[in-house]
Amino acid sequence: MKRLLVLCLSAFLAGTTFTASSQKPLIPNNTEVFKLFLETHGSYNEALSGEAERDRFLLNDLKVEATGTVTPWLSYAYRQVLCYRNEWVRANGFGSYIENAWVNFQLSEKFSVTAGKQDAAWGGFEYDEYPYRIYDYSDMNDWMDCYFTGIGVSYEPVETQEICLQVTNGNENRSKSPSFYNLGWNSSYLDEMLSLRYSVTAGQQAKGNWMWMVWGGQQVEAGKFLGYFDIMYTRGKMDPLGLLAEQFEPEDEESGAEIANTGYLSLVARLNYQIHPKWNLFVKGMYETASVYKTNNLFEAGKYRTSWGYQGGVEFYPLGDDNLHLFITGTGRAYSLTERAKALDASVENTGRLSIGFVYKIPLF
Repeated sequence: MKRLLVLCLSAFLAGTTFTASSQKPLIPNNTEVFKLFLETHGSYNEALSGEAERDRFLLNDLKVEATGTVTPWLSYAYRQVLCYRNEWVRANGFGSYIENAWVNFQLSEKFSVTAGKQDAAWGGFEYDEYPYRIYDYSDMNDWMDCYFTGIGVSYEPVETQEICLQVTNGNENRSKSPSFYNLGWNSSYLDEMLSLRYSVTAGQQAKGNWMWMVWGGQQVEAGKFLGYFDIMYTRGKMDPLGLLAEQFEPEDEESGAEIANTGYLSLVARLNYQIHPKWNLFVKGMYETASVYKTNNLFEAGKYRTSWGYQGGVEFYPLGDDNLHLFITGTGRAYSLTERAKALDASVENTGRLSIGFVYKIPLF
């Protein structure tokens, strides 16, 4: 703990040495055709409970991103993971380390088409945040694959309204990954004081087996306050998240009974308060359940797991913008298993930790 406090003081004092010039590209670039960035998120972590296997020094994110606007009607984006750690980064057709590789065609002021490897068009504001800025995701967003190859159409009847229609393949590296059909609606009101992100998704996991997702988020920005509240529900015959499937993984995969007909509910809220142009306080809470909606094999219908997540922290932005920042956060997870889950020898450990680190999207070119 003493080492953590020393690192906290050192990092925050060091933050005052940054100048505005550190926000400019390392290599001057006056064109919009090619922009190059390096996304970084590193931290030192001190476990308070559980998480014995977590590294103390951890590079949570290291990705290179290239974007550009070639013409007023043609743009592109490419993002590649340099520090490959998570299985969910795997995606079809391009290899396990590429998240985005798409081109966008602006057909008119109201219509655009995006083709290639892209983010799924799902609702909610936790999902919409840049991954390198997230300290800890909810289970719903942490366990769901979200980068797929396909095509998306966007229609904006007015500046404050957007309707998205997207069809994508699933992850071919996983036998249970679905093909998605997404319908999204994004909107803002009262001069962007209120914003909404809603989506409905149908996914064909296998012939005759479908999954369904209804995700929605509401965000309010008023003065120094910024907060959102997301509601996400996902269900499917072949366990779309895979969380309960891993919890109750059979010892013999060939003859063992796999869990099916699962449903997941997530409620996520975050509130930011900017006490100073360079300082932000935040709290975040998560309530999530995992259930079986229809009895199958050894698994009775009903709830199996409930989790509570909580985060709080301080962020320091030395340049007074929303890019480079240092942080101190506290994170915890508490779990409750029902009697039907315990009867199947399920177990899960509560966790907690303190972290100090930095987040910086470095403009290279």
